[in-house]
Order: sequence, then structure tokens, then C-alpha cells
Amino acid sequence: MQHTDINAVCAIEQQVQFHPWTATQFADSVERYQSTVVEQDGKILGFCIMQKVLDEANLLLMAIDPKYQGQGLGTTMLNDAITRLGSACVQIFLEVRESNLSAIALYEKVGFHQIDLRKNYYPAPNHQKEHAVIMVNMLNEDAFQFGQ
Repeated sequence: MQHTDINAVCAIEQQVQFHPWTATQFADSVERYQSTVVEQDGKILGFCIMQKVLDEANLLLMAIDPKYQGQGLGTTMLNDAITRLGSACVQIFLEVRESNLSAIALYEKVGFHQIDLRKNYYPAPNHQKEHAVIMVNMLNEDAFQFGQ
């Protein structure tokens, strides 16, 4: 992702998030995180933002333009983002709304599994709260072999 992509990324974010990130947050992410976009014919169709911390990463935000969802772009983009993290990254964590079943299915397809549930984490309509499913992808399980 480059600074010139921020308007297009914000437009996608506005369509898919209940509490969208601001342009300033995306500008900061270009500088601070691994920020990837997927393009087709020069048009931004999605984005993925990973925060790498030592040998782990957090998937902070990911979205595909609703008009292009269901075409495998999310899987391709996420796999590319994971590859870009490099072999030193042993696991990736994420949080996803419990109701976002399509995202959960995508994450499971790429190798994530649920490890916990954070209750009443996300703001929801009508002053309600929604649970967050916490997931992990153990990229290098050999890094966790103790006492062998």
C-alpha cells in the first residue's frame, strides 16, 4: 500500500466496517505496518494490514470491496501477506466479529483456528456489543516444540 492508495482503501473500509478506520490511521499504517493491496486493472479491490512484532504478527485489518467478494481475492491477498512476513514469523493472531462467518471461513481456509472468544468486544448497532473470535495461524509449529 502506498499513500496514493489511501482514498481507495478508505472507500472500501467505509463499505464494510461498522467503525471504519480514518484516512490518518491508514496513512500511519503505510509507515508502521506491512500494508498490502490487491489490484486489478489499476483499481484497488482490497487491502490487508499486518503488524509484525518480533516473531509474531497481528492481522489488524483486511477487506475486499463488496462488489468483488467471493472471487478468491481475499485468500490470495492474505496468503501473499503471510508470505511477505517471512519465515521468521511463527504465528499470526487476529480478532474477527463472531457474526462475520465469511471472514471466519476465509481465515480457516488459510490455516487459522479459534483459540478464544472475547465477549462484548466490538460495538454493534443499537448500543449493543458483539463478541470477537480470537484466531491464530501457527505458521511454524516446530518453533513450539519444548523439551525435545
